Amino acid sequence: MPADLQYMYEKILAAAGGADNISALGCCMTRLRFTVKDEALVDVEALRRVQDVAGYFYSGVQHQLIVGPSVSTKLAAYFNERHNFNTLDGKPRVGVKLRPDDFAAESKAAVKRKYASPISRACGKIGNIFLPLIPAYIGCGLIIGIGNILSKTLLVNDPNMVALLEILGRGIFFYLSAIVGYNANKEFGGSPALGLAFAGILNTPSLANVTLFGASFVPGKGGVLAVLLVCWVGSWLEKKLRNSIKGSMEMFLTPMLTILIVGPLSLVLIQPLAGWLSAGLSDLTQSMLSRGGVLVGALLGGMFLPLVMLGIHQSLVPIHQQLMDSLGSNPLFPILCMAGAGQVGAAFAVLFKTKNPRFKTLIRNALPVGLMGVGEPLIYGVTLPLFRPFVAACIGAACGGAVVAAFHVASGIPFGVSGLVLLLALANMHSVVFYAVGYLVAVLAGFLCTWWMGFDDPPSDQEN
Repeated sequence: MPADLQYMYEKILAAAGGADNISALGCCMTRLRFTVKDEALVDVEALRRVQDVAGYFYSGVQHQLIVGPSVSTKLAAYFNERHNFNTLDGKPRVGVKLRPDDFAAESKAAVKRKYASPISRACGKIGNIFLPLIPAYIGCGLIIGIGNILSKTLLVNDPNMVALLEILGRGIFFYLSAIVGYNANKEFGGSPALGLAFAGILNTPSLANVTLFGASFVPGKGGVLAVLLVCWVGSWLEKKLRNSIKGSMEMFLTPMLTILIVGPLSLVLIQPLAGWLSAGLSDLTQSMLSRGGVLVGALLGGMFLPLVMLGIHQSLVPIHQQLMDSLGSNPLFPILCMAGAGQVGAAFAVLFKTKNPRFKTLIRNALPVGLMGVGEPLIYGVTLPLFRPFVAACIGAACGGAVVAAFHVASGIPFGVSGLVLLLALANMHSVVFYAVGYLVAVLAGFLCTWWMGFDDPPSDQEN
């Protein structure tokens, strides 16, 4: 059944202390997020009990309601059609003036952000750079996977159509460095357009015609890691120059000097360093998976859910892309996807054992998206609140990760789609077969461990 947006809107608004108490509202792929002026007016338990809310999470200054993909964007739009809430970065929406009483709340949020964990801030920045790319990764990744299947079956005698599907699937990757450069410079506080310039300097084909100490430069060396490092240095220098140069010449001198200084520095120092790091990362990953095999796969699979819970899993996104650039496939991503399979198994066990009707409804709504790789509703709505099923899900993920690592499963895309959908985007048929085996093992292990460990069944309540 589709979510009742009006019902959710009314219940959430009442539990949040009313429209006047909400200072900013927005969403991500699976969560409705909002900040408030007076925390004392928020009824957290009422938020948890809203029908179709899979879970509640508080991070920094944000109240986050896990409502699943598509519902989050529709619900946020429903709210913003009726109220002039500011965006979560404190800015008024287009055509909306910032309300005077929002400044205090935003000031409070700024202080909390200032003293947030450095690790959380760093992971948040990385996430802000790459997360906007996820829809394109998903779309292109599925086209690549489906194209690979069709090229060996229905389109085996139609190379022209296969080539067209390959072009459509690789669309995001052609300009990936430029997009990452734009987002990175913006996130690091520099001019986004200079991020495009930095990415262009590192990837322009004519770079191969330039030599230094008898060796030619290599366009694209270091991949997105080089772009991130250059943008970090470039944005830092740009901000220093803007503060140092006075008068109208600043608008001309700052971008020119930034490019003149950072450009050569990036080619001589940063890009070679990033190339060395990316090569070392690829070699280390291959070595760990080939020598450690089952043990390393179990460790990586079992640890991923805690990383998601802490919100630092986003820091792995550049590593996924770098492995794809270096190896042509990603052996790490399928292992980490076993975390979602362990969650599904644990959720099925809770579904069969719980006597709470509302909990059963919550799990039934969250399981379909869990099977497709969106695990947050199950994490925050089911396994983590019960805790022991969360541990069981980690054990299931470790078992599945061991199988996937032992049989050298590799993804044909860096990240994006996961769960059962990843079957369409794996590198080869061998990977498809043993990913399916690993997924089944993770589900069964998560189910059996949850069944054996048990959990404290939440009491039934009458209020929705």
